[in-house]
Amino acid sequence: MAQPKPSIPLKPEALALGSDLENTMLQIVQSGSPAEQCLAIKAAGQWGLPSARNVLLEATRNDDPDVRGDALQTLVKLGEKGLGETFLWSLRNDPVSESKIAALSGLQAEDRELAAPLLRKLSVESFDDEIAWEDENADWDDWLDVQKEAIRTIGRLGIEEALDDLMTAAKDEFGQELWREVFEAYAGLGRPGFLALLDAGQSASERQRSRAARALGTSSDPHALKALGGLCQDKSVDVRLAALETMLERGAPLSDAQLIEDPSPLIRSMTAAKSPTISVDDLVNLVVHDDDRTVRLAAIRRLSERNLKSTQLGKLVDLTGAKLRGEREDFVSALVDVLGRSKSEEAFQALQEIKTHNPKPEVQRSVLSALAYFQKPEVLEYLAEGITSKSQMVRLSALASVSALSDGDGEVADNAAAILLLAAQGDLVSEEMDTENEEKQGGEEEQKQFGARARDDDGGTKNRIVLDRDGNIIPQDETDEPVKLSDYRKPEPKNDDAEDADQTQAQSVVLDRGEGEQSEETAEIVAFPQSTLAAILQGDVEQAEFAEEKIDLSDEDLKFLELAQSTLKKKRVRPDVASNAAQEIRRIAVRLIGEQKLTVFTPVLLAAMESRDDELRVAALTALATRSGNGVTLSQADWSFLVNLPPDNYAPSRAAFLDLLSFAPDAVAAPRFEAALSGNDPADQAAALNACMTLQTLPTQIGELLRSDDRTTRRAALKGMCASADGDAADALFEAAFKESGALWSELSAAIGKRGVCDLTTSIMTKLQDACAVSGAGRIIALEILADLGKTARAE
Repeated sequence: MAQPKPSIPLKPEALALGSDLENTMLQIVQSGSPAEQCLAIKAAGQWGLPSARNVLLEATRNDDPDVRGDALQTLVKLGEKGLGETFLWSLRNDPVSESKIAALSGLQAEDRELAAPLLRKLSVESFDDEIAWEDENADWDDWLDVQKEAIRTIGRLGIEEALDDLMTAAKDEFGQELWREVFEAYAGLGRPGFLALLDAGQSASERQRSRAARALGTSSDPHALKALGGLCQDKSVDVRLAALETMLERGAPLSDAQLIEDPSPLIRSMTAAKSPTISVDDLVNLVVHDDDRTVRLAAIRRLSERNLKSTQLGKLVDLTGAKLRGEREDFVSALVDVLGRSKSEEAFQALQEIKTHNPKPEVQRSVLSALAYFQKPEVLEYLAEGITSKSQMVRLSALASVSALSDGDGEVADNAAAILLLAAQGDLVSEEMDTENEEKQGGEEEQKQFGARARDDDGGTKNRIVLDRDGNIIPQDETDEPVKLSDYRKPEPKNDDAEDADQTQAQSVVLDRGEGEQSEETAEIVAFPQSTLAAILQGDVEQAEFAEEKIDLSDEDLKFLELAQSTLKKKRVRPDVASNAAQEIRRIAVRLIGEQKLTVFTPVLLAAMESRDDELRVAALTALATRSGNGVTLSQADWSFLVNLPPDNYAPSRAAFLDLLSFAPDAVAAPRFEAALSGNDPADQAAALNACMTLQTLPTQIGELLRSDDRTTRRAALKGMCASADGDAADALFEAAFKESGALWSELSAAIGKRGVCDLTTSIMTKLQDACAVSGAGRIIALEILADLGKTARAE
């Protein structure tokens, strides 16, 4: 069935371009089509070819704007030196803004004197008479983008003489908002720039002072921290906050004792959340005594990262009384997490109190998650109750905690495993019970929603206006006995003799009359009454005034018509709520069992394979495969049970079964793999190929599957052959990757990148060189692969 896999070194040697392929790429940059030139330039940049410098410089004068832009960006990426003149020429003469921005980013410190005059001009005006721009009638002025980049370049190069130009650009009342860019540039202008930021920090504008505080974060002046310290005492909260955050970014120490007493909750919450030196006592005091909710929330979340002493924990436990009941769910949940991590007895009692007095689903979920830290019998009672909760998040949390407790030793772990076993079997909540609960809940909800609509102001129903389906007003006569649909559904049995007599009499009347004669009683044919509105429009006064008979439907009638609450439910569709809680509980429990190693769970997983629930079968097979990978092997009887199951019509289930077969004995797995690979289902073929890759084998059908018209099958075959084949497979791999306009080129690139230097990759690189030699779609695909391979090679 399979071929052995060739030996592959653990750490393969990185790929390298040969001189011939490198020259071919550079020739494409010079003479290829614009699309080919762009891809070749990109590949040269990914491989970091030093020999590409002259060719790229030539490409910066190309007629195609995309080629020029890619060439400039690649030169910047390669970090080439001494290109100031080239970048300045593109800045002046290339009309495309992307090329100008790339040229600005390529300027280096050695180009400061050469570039300063032009940069100072661009920071203030576009200078159309000296600099080429695209069509002026465009919707957007390209100079606006270039102006921002020029200002950043001035700061990066440290052109101090441009200080006044930057201020002019920022104050231009007809220009764009540039204060942030200008202040950031000031930070790179040495002492003059620092003094300008210091002046801005004393401005009457709070916004200017905040901008100055943030810009001081990148200033190299030794007095920058002192200036930030002064801004930390600003009267404006926004300015103080900006200065404090900037000091944190620079790693400067903060005065926590002073900051937690700041009158602004923004400052206190920032200190609680971000200060690296704040103590646990300060955080506990903020949680217990601060009046602002955001501050308390930030402090309690930060406490989840710390270890608490018993006295500190006691203060938090005291919160579980009446004060905690007014807190929001996010704060209570964070507090529950802190209490759970402490694993103390008083914390457990506090969690019990919270669970009893706070029924909100988010809080209940947090409590059940925290209970996983406690090995106590009463914990299992809470978790078993949570598994049957109406809330999906509570059920998930309870099941996860049960799974965590079962992965241990002792009586509690054994009982937790038993609960997980019952959940996987569906014994905790059956589908029938789940349906009954939904019907009961739906009936109560509809009674609340619609019960008050059928009453008038006095609480009765006699003054109501009742309409039928056609919009007719139904007269309300309390003396009339309501007619039930059941009266018509169950008619009384008729006398057969009387019925026969009526039919005989009717036949005799017809025979006595001649052909074409009619009785006076039957001469006028009355149509069945239509709606009142239609009768009025047709001018039928008699029909318009016709009073329709009132019909009141009893509960029995409604059930007969399937309109009773037990059969009719109107509810909002929520994607976060499972349509069937019983099935969801079983699926999740089965998935969690996949992480367990107890052999007692195996029969439950096998029993789930007989379920009609498709997702449950997939979960069971996935769990069996995970357990097999963790060393929990299946017996011969278990394999016999699995292979004798009826054929599965659900494709994901078949794929999961084939994945499980990678752990089966060869006598069991080989016939199933052979049948899947020889079949006509692409999904089964791909799954079988993936399983063979796990076994590190090559099926004999690999060549045929590599030529498949189905992309999924071809992708799996390509990955398998690239991981295992030798150099003779290069032609087949190349053809499979280039099929469908190169749909699988990225898979080929990733696969040969993992192989490194070997006979197979050498042959494929030769094929890529041949493809690059001929213009067309093959060259485009080959250049895409080469660019991706260069990225992988440089990363290694």
